[in-house]
Amino acid sequence: MKKLLVTMCVALLSIGAQAQEKGDFALGVHSGTTYTKVELFNEKEKMTQFGFGAFAQYNLTNKFRVELEGNYHPMKKHMSDFLLGLNVHYLFNIDENLKIYPLLGYALAFVHSETYTEGNITVQGDNTTDHGLQVGAGIQFDLGNSWFLAGEYKFQPGIFANSHVFLIGIGYRF
Repeated sequence: MKKLLVTMCVALLSIGAQAQEKGDFALGVHSGTTYTKVELFNEKEKMTQFGFGAFAQYNLTNKFRVELEGNYHPMKKHMSDFLLGLNVHYLFNIDENLKIYPLLGYALAFVHSETYTEGNITVQGDNTTDHGLQVGAGIQFDLGNSWFLAGEYKFQPGIFANSHVFLIGIGYRF
């Protein structure tokens, strides 16, 4: 049983033989959709927002990289927001040009709501912040030595509500 366990561990560790090099730095842009389910005062509302942003990645090792991201959602229903996230990716090499990765991170959201009047009611605008965990997964396809395409899904429980984020992007590795 021990030999089987050791063999499986060696096989899993060897999967990363073609990983990105330690020290690679990448910059990119991404855009996508965020689905949010808000529940306030026994009222449920679902909101879909389109957003865009940028990211910077740095490989700590051949398997781990950190990512700093910023995403902006323009004004919709009298609200706009900017989310700043710090994520850690663990890379699995499927083949020479294809990687998948789970991600775990922390996000800080800055929300601006404008003052508006609806009927006889005036709703006062405000600036608020919230923060929380984000978990997800991604896929990356290399387009040569420097360029790559990426797609990600993130679940953000409790950042103003439960949000599901879908992003696609392109990046350049230095």
